[in-house]
Amino acid sequence: MKLPLRLPNTLFTRLAFAFTGLFTAATFVITWSITAETARSQLDLHQRLGENLIQLTRPAIQRMLIESDIAELKNYMTLVVHDPSIARISIVDDRNISLYEFDRDVDQASWITRLMTTGTDVPRVLTANFSIAGKSWGRMQIVLSYKPLNSKVLLAVINSVALSAAILIITLILTYMMLARFTRPLRPLTEVAREYARGNWFSDVTLIQSGTREIQELTSAFAEGATTMQHYIHSLEETRELLEHSESRLRTLINSMHEVLFELDSEGRLSFINPSWQTITGFTIDDSLGKNFSDYLADDSAEIFAKENLGKINERNREVLLKTANGDSIWVTLDAATQLDSSGKFTGIIGTLGDISETVELNRMLSTYQEELYHLSVTDPLTKLYNRRHFDTQFDIILSDHQKEQKPLCLLLIDIDGFKFINDTYGHPFGDEVLKNISDLLQQLVRRNDYIARLAGDEFAMVLKNTNIKDATRIAYKLHDNINQAQIQLPVGHIQIQCSIGVAEAPTHGDTPQALVRAADVALYQSKRAGRNRVQVLSDDISKATMSIFGQGFHIRSALESGNILPAFQPIMELENRNPVAYEVLARMRHNGEIIAAKDFITVAEELGLTREVDLYIIEQALVTAPRDHSLFVNVDLSSFNDETFVRRLRDLIRPACEAGRRITLEITERESVPITQDLIDDITQLRTAGCQLALDDFGSGYSTYKFLELFKPDYLKIEGTFVQSILESESSRRIVNHIHELAASFGMDTIAENIESDAILNAVKAIGIRHGQGIFLGKPELL
Repeated sequence: MKLPLRLPNTLFTRLAFAFTGLFTAATFVITWSITAETARSQLDLHQRLGENLIQLTRPAIQRMLIESDIAELKNYMTLVVHDPSIARISIVDDRNISLYEFDRDVDQASWITRLMTTGTDVPRVLTANFSIAGKSWGRMQIVLSYKPLNSKVLLAVINSVALSAAILIITLILTYMMLARFTRPLRPLTEVAREYARGNWFSDVTLIQSGTREIQELTSAFAEGATTMQHYIHSLEETRELLEHSESRLRTLINSMHEVLFELDSEGRLSFINPSWQTITGFTIDDSLGKNFSDYLADDSAEIFAKENLGKINERNREVLLKTANGDSIWVTLDAATQLDSSGKFTGIIGTLGDISETVELNRMLSTYQEELYHLSVTDPLTKLYNRRHFDTQFDIILSDHQKEQKPLCLLLIDIDGFKFINDTYGHPFGDEVLKNISDLLQQLVRRNDYIARLAGDEFAMVLKNTNIKDATRIAYKLHDNINQAQIQLPVGHIQIQCSIGVAEAPTHGDTPQALVRAADVALYQSKRAGRNRVQVLSDDISKATMSIFGQGFHIRSALESGNILPAFQPIMELENRNPVAYEVLARMRHNGEIIAAKDFITVAEELGLTREVDLYIIEQALVTAPRDHSLFVNVDLSSFNDETFVRRLRDLIRPACEAGRRITLEITERESVPITQDLIDDITQLRTAGCQLALDDFGSGYSTYKFLELFKPDYLKIEGTFVQSILESESSRRIVNHIHELAASFGMDTIAENIESDAILNAVKAIGIRHGQGIFLGKPELL
């Protein structure tokens, strides 16, 4: 039996039950509405979160795409994808190549979410395209997850159910207490919900604190939602301000660029230019905009910007000539690239122009300077022929090439006979004119592929490529005849030039540059020894002695370069007490660990013209090596004074020492007859004026003359050692020594007896009255 439903029979109870029921129903409806609204709001909020995420990350991602900084992009996106609202993110570049992929399990909308958000159509897939000035840099796609939304909707539903149950129970117990308190907080919540629905997240409605947990949670949820949205809105405002600031900075940067930034439309007309355009070209921006860019190009690069070529332009660091307002042209570097819209359609060109006119001019000047510098480094400034430095390098290459191909090669060394006489007689300007005339003649006679250089002074070298000794000899005779026929005009009359030529063949006479030059030098040496003015071919009948001389000459040169020419010091003694009054500086050469006396190599030095170099080197080393209290006798050949360079270097060495108080005596030797000229007198006088004394060596032999004694009045006469050595056995030798001593005394000079080799000779010399002497008996030459 079914019991009838019995309601409370009191109006209060009925009203309470009715009110409770109505209130409960109302609560359920309101709760449902709020929950649904919350769900839709959360859905919308979720969507806005994705959109905000795109807006917030767009500048950074776009910058990284432009800079192609993929590593930074990946690091940056690792921070972004922490948000559980994101199910999938993909970023591709303008060629649709994937740059970044993130994929999380995609939760579908739960049935509660679908129920609560029925009728709300919000896209869950968001796409952002990155492009600047019509150029696409890439695209980002975000797929939102329903998982957070499902959780919030489920939570809202659970809360609503719990709230309804609580209200029903509490209402039954505390009807009168809860009626007022229940309805009171709902009013501001409803108002807030209404404001939220209108999009007003900054409503000034004050929410009332409620003792009901569900309403309090709902109030808190509304407050938190409002706070979150306010934060996002504030972030968006900051982002907008940042973008405005960045735009301002970009505008300032563009306006302050030294380079010209320009943009052309699809027709090649200027649509944008920064202020540097006017600075560089002088054309105003207003007058230039809208005109064809090609009108401002001065060279053939204007063809690049022809209308049919615009869509294919891609230039990097191209140098072009740009017209200026004053009619001139300047060099600029052009960088330009085409711009396409999202559909790939050509929209224009963007590029830059950099002023490099000063750099181009500087490079041109530098190139010219380098060419001139190289020319100066490899050519002789007087004759314009290649110099010795270039010859040494090129001859090595030429000889190596001929040896590889097994082709013959000959070397000619050409020397002007009597050139020193020409210089001394007519002056160096005329000597230079002779050298230039000879070089011109050699260049006229040289074959197309042959090589010619000036080695030093009046010596020239000619390399005859692919030529055997027979043909080289014929060419040498032809050169000899032409040079001998050359006449150099004088102010009155003319002078006839003569030459000596040495010929050597590779590999017959040498298979290295040094060997072949030495062989040709030997042939030239033989030509001069045979009387000059001839062609000499190196042949088997040239004596080994000549080759030996050149071999020793090589050792001498090597010793000079390596510091193995050494000064030795032999004392000049006071005969009475045997105390040294001075030291004669003698040359020694160290070779293979042995010390070689001057007599064993000085003749070779004379033959090869190295005497002056050896003398100067020994004097220099002696001044450095000897103690400052040592008086020094230094040997100088009288013929060396004909060389102005030698005289200048000797004066530079001797004068400072003499002026500093050091006693230096020039010991003059005569290896050949030397005419006494006014220049010679002046040179020796200058040295003596500076404080240098003078001694005449080996008096009594060679070319010594009374004229020399009369003109220079030496401080010392050194008596020839052969007379001193035979003073005991030969009466004539004793008379000669005595005569020289008396002669010196008559001129007020001191005498020095050389080659004193015994006590008996010493006593004999002292008996004559000679006060000074030197020899092995008194002291050997010693190295310090």
